[in-house]
Amino acid sequence: MKRLMFVVTVMSAYAAFAAVAKVSEVRHETRPVHNSGTGVMPAGAQEAMPRAARRLARNERHGVGYMPVQFGFFTPLQWPNADYDVGGFRLDLVYGTCCNFDGLDIGIVGVARNHANGLLVNLVTYAEGDGIGLGIGGVNYFGGDFIGAQVGLANWTDSGNVVQIGVLNRGYDIKGHQLGLINVAEHLEGVQVGLINVISCSDQKFLPIINMYY
Repeated sequence: MKRLMFVVTVMSAYAAFAAVAKVSEVRHETRPVHNSGTGVMPAGAQEAMPRAARRLARNERHGVGYMPVQFGFFTPLQWPNADYDVGGFRLDLVYGTCCNFDGLDIGIVGVARNHANGLLVNLVTYAEGDGIGLGIGGVNYFGGDFIGAQVGLANWTDSGNVVQIGVLNRGYDIKGHQLGLINVAEHLEGVQVGLINVISCSDQKFLPIINMYY
């Protein structure tokens, strides 16, 4: 629990400082392309390759079994244990963990070691992999690809088609929109609305009030 909260705090602080730091940073990058006749690896491809490998490894993760419900006070005081996939309903009175989750998740801290899909209503939703659905809470974190909407104080996703609404919104490679006080994306196809808007791949890396890139 302490380690998870430490990670969330560090991520939020990093994104806030990155929003200011990237304004003066000059980076000449192109988004990775699928085909190239030059034989030269495009900028960003070196990073994209290990990211793709990590995503493939995540997608191959499965729990030791499947259960339709999960109840618990905190891990490991829960049923079933953290090695199961859960599809249906999960109630986390303090802190609950499963391998993959699909359904309605309600609690304080909900953790998925791989994907988390559905309606996720937690103070903190933390998924190491992908997600599809609606995340509502204080912090919504997805380490993989997220499709849907995130509404919270701090929203974080690696990639995906997403609308983020919150005080701090952070994404690496996303298509969608960010609405908040601080919006930061490495690659974004969409619109940012907020006090600080940073799109690193754009010629206009920083703009207040509104920024966009297509």
